[in-house]
Amino acid sequence: MKWLIILALGAAWIEMNAPGLEIKYRPGLEGYAKMVSSEFPATKKLTEQNLAFQSGATVNVFITKSEDDFKQVQNGAPEWASATADPGRNAIYLKPLRDMSPNSLAETFRHELAHILLNRRLNGNRAPRWFDEGMAVLTSGELSFSRYQALAQIVWSGRFMPFEQFDFGFPSNSADAQLAYAQSESFVSYLMDTLGPDDFKKLLDKAAGGEDFYEALHDLTGVPFTQLEANWVNQIHRKYNIVSIVFGSTSLWFLVTLLFLFAYLTRKRRLREHAQRLELESGYFPYQEPENPDELEDEEEEGSNDEGGGKTWH
Repeated sequence: MKWLIILALGAAWIEMNAPGLEIKYRPGLEGYAKMVSSEFPATKKLTEQNLAFQSGATVNVFITKSEDDFKQVQNGAPEWASATADPGRNAIYLKPLRDMSPNSLAETFRHELAHILLNRRLNGNRAPRWFDEGMAVLTSGELSFSRYQALAQIVWSGRFMPFEQFDFGFPSNSADAQLAYAQSESFVSYLMDTLGPDDFKKLLDKAAGGEDFYEALHDLTGVPFTQLEANWVNQIHRKYNIVSIVFGSTSLWFLVTLLFLFAYLTRKRRLREHAQRLELESGYFPYQEPENPDELEDEEEEGSNDEGGGKTWH
């Protein structure tokens, strides 16, 4: 690993390089750069395992210090964006926020890296946005209990957002976006289980070869996409329907929420244990937050998520 002072856009950058990774960060943000460097090996390994491929491309990460700085190094980001991925350039742009610790930024980095690697896995061919985001959430290991609550609402009400509504982009409304994320992660998990490793790899291979994603999915499952949606909802209901049978409908919402809370905590523990195993296998240990948090510069507040062009905004 090496550090190098460089000049870009008339301002000083510091460069930190590691195998397969080039980080450029503003002075004072070394802690975030170390976090990215330490997260990269295991995150890349886990994502490649899920995608059944290995990428030899170098990922470029830019860590900016302010809103203006963030806008200057990459054009077109919405006002609320705190991070973007530009798969065409293998580039990730991060903007540390006022209330964002290195650990929180690590989740954002893992999410954006998943977008980059999925794009390379598919040879630049477009996947539905719900699949792209579902894979990013799944492989990055990020969790949000509000998303589990959104799934509990599907069990309770029987209503969900058809995936065609976010085939090309996610809702700008925060509540709808949470539901879209929850559905996407859950549905991608369902597809991986339904297809199994071999057919899931075939799906990615077909998409990488330029075949329409939905046609490839139909060929491998033998059922229309609308039926896959219905099967996914039925699976969620079967998993938690014992609550309504035993306790009746009066306490259904409360008990379903408790079940999802238990599932959330269980999965969080398993993801942590899995990450620890990867750390031991790859011989790296995650970056520890410095004792003096004042060393880290930060800016702006984070907003909801949306889509524009070939980039992803978070």
